[in-house]
Amino acid sequence: FNLPIIEEITLRDIPYHQQKEEIIEYCKQNKRVFMSDIANDLKLDLGDVYDIVNELIDEGVLGVRDDNRL
Repeated sequence: FNLPIIEEITLRDIPYHQQKEEIIEYCKQNKRVFMSDIANDLKLDLGDVYDIVNELIDEGVLGVRDDNRL
């Protein structure tokens, strides 16, 4: 029988400032993004992506769209 396959991603170990720059560029190229997509596509740690994205939001570099509003 066929077992589900989990894709293994090798994370890149790059400096914080480079991660931040790549996340900004990724968001510019992809108007609607999810943090998990950023982490997967850029091969970055999801926790680091959350931290950096939240920092960018606080700095006013990125905005947030909340689709859960009534």
